[in-house]
Amino acid sequence: MFGKGSSKIVGDIVGIADKLVTDKDKKQEIASEVVQNEIVSGSSFVRNARPMIIYTGLCLIILEFFGLRLLLLSLMGGNKLMIESSTQIFQFFLMTWSGVTSIYVGGRTYEKAKSRIFKRSK
Repeated sequence: MFGKGSSKIVGDIVGIADKLVTDKDKKQEIASEVVQNEIVSGSSFVRNARPMIIYTGLCLIILEFFGLRLLLLSLMGGNKLMIESSTQIFQFFLMTWSGVTSIYVGGRTYEKAKSRIFKRSK
């Protein structure tokens, strides 16, 4: 359902990043700076923003599973067009959220694997 669309979105984002920064070492340096800035930030929001996106998405998916969106729309007197539009918006949200979550999980997995490899080589 989301395979082609989310793959295209992720591919577009990675393509833009590759066009902006072509040096591999510079890409790694930028990524490291971003992570370091998040770590030393005094703001708890900055340190927890990415996990918060994941948890918010999970809550919305659980609410959708129990049919609360459709229930609220029907209680508000939503017509067929409103319900269809809401469904399309929710599907777009799922596609976007799954892409963001996939990138986050992939990045964290890469960071942890990389740190383990460097610990072994020392």
